[in-house]
Amino acid sequence: MGKQILAIAALLIVAAGCSKQEAKQAQEKAETAVANAASKVEDAIDVAVPIGGKDDPAARERERFNEEWRQLESLREVRAAQAQQQADSAQQVNVQFVANGKESFKDLDANAILNAPVVVPLKGDVSGPSVLKTQVYLDRLNFSVGALDGRWGRNSSIALWWFQRSRGINATEPGALDEATFRALASSNQSAPPLVQRTLTEDDVKGPFESIPEDVYDKAKLKCLCYESIKEKLAERFHTSEEFLEQLNPDVIMGELKAGDQIWVPNVREALTQDRPDIERVQISIRGNTFNAFDAQGNLVFHSPTTLGNKYDPSPRETVEVKKITFDPHFHYQPTLFHEVPDSDPEANLSPGPNSPVGVVWVALTKPHFGIHGTSDPESIGYASSHGCVRLTNWDANDVARRLKPGVKVEFVDTRAPQTASQ
Repeated sequence: MGKQILAIAALLIVAAGCSKQEAKQAQEKAETAVANAASKVEDAIDVAVPIGGKDDPAARERERFNEEWRQLESLREVRAAQAQQQADSAQQVNVQFVANGKESFKDLDANAILNAPVVVPLKGDVSGPSVLKTQVYLDRLNFSVGALDGRWGRNSSIALWWFQRSRGINATEPGALDEATFRALASSNQSAPPLVQRTLTEDDVKGPFESIPEDVYDKAKLKCLCYESIKEKLAERFHTSEEFLEQLNPDVIMGELKAGDQIWVPNVREALTQDRPDIERVQISIRGNTFNAFDAQGNLVFHSPTTLGNKYDPSPRETVEVKKITFDPHFHYQPTLFHEVPDSDPEANLSPGPNSPVGVVWVALTKPHFGIHGTSDPESIGYASSHGCVRLTNWDANDVARRLKPGVKVEFVDTRAPQTASQ
């Protein structure tokens, strides 16, 4: 009996020792995990970006045809570039034009879209092959229209205006498509087809895919804020909307696509995968919802629509600098940064992914809490606003981040308080 008691006591001593060792190891593991998590989210701790649902579609529709951008001070300051020597070759581009025609995508397959004539002038509430061709050509030349969908609107008008200005094109109506402008677009693109058949790769269809919940604390439980479907991934890869991708491929079941399958896609520019920091200055129009980047010689090298939050309203002008660039950032949700959320709500850490509140990249600025970043809702860009920073589509945010470096000046102009030309 005495031996049994001694044996039990010995086991208890050993167990206690093991328990202490395990507890010590568990504590060290937990401290390491906390340190790693803190390291991952440190770049996003002070981010003030929207977490909630989608923007109001009716508001987007109103903004699509808002012409107030034509009165912006920043546009009046721009000098037109001298006409380039490509003008003669642009005249030789083989394009069939139809004056004052009407167009739509009704009953048109991809080949019919490619072969359709170009309607000029092009402006107003119109959709069809001419719009799509113009949007794709602009995108390929780094004049982004955001999510291209074959429908005209403010994003397309402003991008076209900047293209015309940068090429010294004396358009009949700036921001509207005329024959000279389309010839210049086609010539600059070597008449590349606006649509191509894509044979899908393993990477194109590779997951994981996640159903993304609305609640931030449910989001925090996910290991990745990934794409929700192959369709969403392909739409972002080709700078378009899920609906338009389906419209181009009416006989394709998107959820069943696999490597080796072929689909029709917009022939957009390739994403940058390596750094090439050639941007020396950025100008962001708050009222115009535009992002313009210039090189050291003052040439406009990148344009895109943007959406700025109603908290981001420097006045009358403010210049900050790029501080740090982080790809695939973790997101630290802090209720104290959101006026509509009780400060007593718990904080949360969200994993990276294209459906993160900051998208695929975070460009921290020297203005506390703010930066340039991607979005989980590309179709809202240029047409909506909410409290937040400088939002771009994920594809534009990626390319911008690859071309920026710390120290680049970022100037905010066209504040929401109307300014006179002398201000």
